[in-house]
Amino acid sequence: MNDIDTCIHCNLPIPPSDLVIDEIDGKELRFCCHGCQGVYRIINGAGLNNFYQRRDWSEQGVPAGVFEAEFDESMLAGHVINHSEESAEISLIIEGIRCASCVWLLEKLLSKEQGIDTIRVNYGTHRAQVRFNPQKTSPTKIFATISRLGYLPHPFTSGAAQQAAAREQRSLLIRFGTAAFLSMQLMGFSFALYGGYFHGIDPATRQIIQYFAAAVTTPVVFYSGWPFLAGAWRSLKNRAPSMDLLISLGVLTAYSYSLYALVVGGEVYFDTAAMIITLILLGRLFEGSARNRSISGIDRLLQLAPDSANRIVGEEIHAVASASLSPGDLILVRPGERIPVDCWITTGETEVDEATITGEPMPVLRQPGDRVSAGTLNLTTSIKLKVERVAAESFVARMARMVEEAQNRKAPIQSLADRVATIFVPLVILVAAATWIFWSSSNVPHTEALLNAVSVLIVACPCALGLATPTAVLVASGNAAARGILFRGGDILEMTGRINLVAFDKTGTLTLGKPTIEQIIPASGQSAEKLLRLACRVESGSNHPIALGIIAKAKEEGIVQEASESIETVPGRGLRTASDDGEILVGSRSFLIENNIEIPIIESENLTEVYVSLGGSWCGILLIHDPLRENAVQAVARLQAFGLQTVLLTGDRPEAANQISAALAITNYRANLSPADKAAWINDKQLSGLKIMMVGDGINDAPALSSADVGCAMAGGTDIALETSDLVLTKTDLSRLYEAIFIARKTLQVIKQNLFWAFTYNFITIPLAASGQLAPVWAAVTMASSSVLVVGNSLRLGRLIRRTLSNSKQSAIAKQPTSS
Repeated sequence: MNDIDTCIHCNLPIPPSDLVIDEIDGKELRFCCHGCQGVYRIINGAGLNNFYQRRDWSEQGVPAGVFEAEFDESMLAGHVINHSEESAEISLIIEGIRCASCVWLLEKLLSKEQGIDTIRVNYGTHRAQVRFNPQKTSPTKIFATISRLGYLPHPFTSGAAQQAAAREQRSLLIRFGTAAFLSMQLMGFSFALYGGYFHGIDPATRQIIQYFAAAVTTPVVFYSGWPFLAGAWRSLKNRAPSMDLLISLGVLTAYSYSLYALVVGGEVYFDTAAMIITLILLGRLFEGSARNRSISGIDRLLQLAPDSANRIVGEEIHAVASASLSPGDLILVRPGERIPVDCWITTGETEVDEATITGEPMPVLRQPGDRVSAGTLNLTTSIKLKVERVAAESFVARMARMVEEAQNRKAPIQSLADRVATIFVPLVILVAAATWIFWSSSNVPHTEALLNAVSVLIVACPCALGLATPTAVLVASGNAAARGILFRGGDILEMTGRINLVAFDKTGTLTLGKPTIEQIIPASGQSAEKLLRLACRVESGSNHPIALGIIAKAKEEGIVQEASESIETVPGRGLRTASDDGEILVGSRSFLIENNIEIPIIESENLTEVYVSLGGSWCGILLIHDPLRENAVQAVARLQAFGLQTVLLTGDRPEAANQISAALAITNYRANLSPADKAAWINDKQLSGLKIMMVGDGINDAPALSSADVGCAMAGGTDIALETSDLVLTKTDLSRLYEAIFIARKTLQVIKQNLFWAFTYNFITIPLAASGQLAPVWAAVTMASSSVLVVGNSLRLGRLIRRTLSNSKQSAIAKQPTSS
């Protein structure tokens, strides 16, 4: 039985009218409500009752309304990302997490629930990612389970994340304001004490001033400095010494010694303890502000998709939350409104501003059957749309997830800093102890020995090491995303900076990807219409640019041909299907020859050849032209000027490959390559030490993209590019490739600068502090400045990217010839 009437679970005082008594494992336990009683039974029944010994709660209670919370299945469905029939994922913000043990409890208990595959909870952001089997459980059950544990879950949105960041920043600002105000008062007392030390002061007056100094310092240490003290305690409990432990040791040492001196009549150093906390809080405010600035671009992108939509139900229009829309719903978007989710236009013709997705400033005409993306702006007329995807799977939402993943995935260069950081704190504590022992055994006052040790604890800065890489990656990935360049992770960003060879696919990458049929040459006894009809019948089952060009020509000629039911794709060669008159083959010359089809020699100049056969007999050839992209010549030239090798890898004929290579000044090309051949060529070159980027259209280059050190897809918004590539250019503009490599190289330079500064700083300042050349207050100033300098250098990277690439773009525009 508890001696104090506080709830065994939430630690709140229990009003007599609300007392709930339960006997569990032979012990009489008291709870403030049946909700806390139920949570205790769940935790105890799962064998996790050591949670109550592990936890470290600075606040009591549970989130308001947690046990009465109800969750709407249709609302939560809009936040689910479906990977397959048996795999889905949902992100959520969890209120009520107060320590690392809360994270441990949530992950342990939820991982035991049926249908939950994995759960990861981020203690810093209180964000959880749950991957589950939708056939065995549902978001409602997951949320209810979390609620039963005394935590309040919310679907993750950029707004929820922003609110959490704003609350954290506001709390930090209040603590800093309190510390700064009281430290200024403390300085007045300290000046009086220093004046009395040199010119004499009445002992009674001196003691009164010291008591006032102690009174002013105490809230600074235990309120403003609470985040450091709590962090230090957690690090000790988890046996993972942290920066907070160094700060807390330094502050508490100065504060405790000053209290001792106050009693015995010695000199006090309350100003040292208070100023250390004030200055470090100021540094953390700068860091938080810098982080918020670096991610604001993606937040703005997410906010472009409106929170509400106009759903059409029969003849009525209902305003609903965008997250509640399901595939197949009909919605109405009026002029001046943004499109809430990815959709297809069913009724109406309008111009759409797609600058948020493609970076293209000019509006684009969209008609029934066209696809439009969330966040784009309807400009001219009202349109009706059919929902393609839920809000969580929209193109802009997936872009944001890619950027977030890039900011969370560590670059390999960070591993050195991580290894150093793990031994840094224990090493610094040993150096501080050795400093105190050395000076104590020397002929100096013991207060000086103590202050020298405090200086060592305060000046040491693993924060600069820890911030060196993540802040640069954060800034670079955010700026890149704003330009339509998406890196999959910090590791990809680093590898892109080390690339020395760029390999290009031809169709849809260097060319426009909009092939047109220049000439139809039927075999003897065949007609052009029959030849086109046969080709269309097979190509209707493909989404390759050449197939789309053939289908477009067939429609132009009035040929409507349904796709065959069973079409086999031979990668890099062609397609085949069965018919009543025999097998139809459509593809390259080598593809038909491999199938024993006799083909005459035909002069096709530099056009792409597509051969057609039926029942073992050649039926004719389609000659196709796909023009180069407008800026391809300039883009390749800029890459070569950057010191990069370039090569063309294509499945087309040598004649066509040679013509394209000559136009682009690419001296090295390989033709007649299958996707597997491209991957083999890349693997062979990698053995010689080359770092290779493969640039493709994301459709049939998967083996080469995955084999390269960096696979880059010219996306234009395609799903497969987003899912399979390391680097995605959301606009089919080859100049973005140069920008991506420029950003990566500059980021690598800044990371190296940050790491050099972080290591140099510690090598210089720790010996200075240990030798007594650096007072604790100045140690705090230099430590805070070290972190701010690293963050400032990373922010400088953002300005450099924006300024350099903007000037580069203006210069490129100025060099373009103008039409007369």
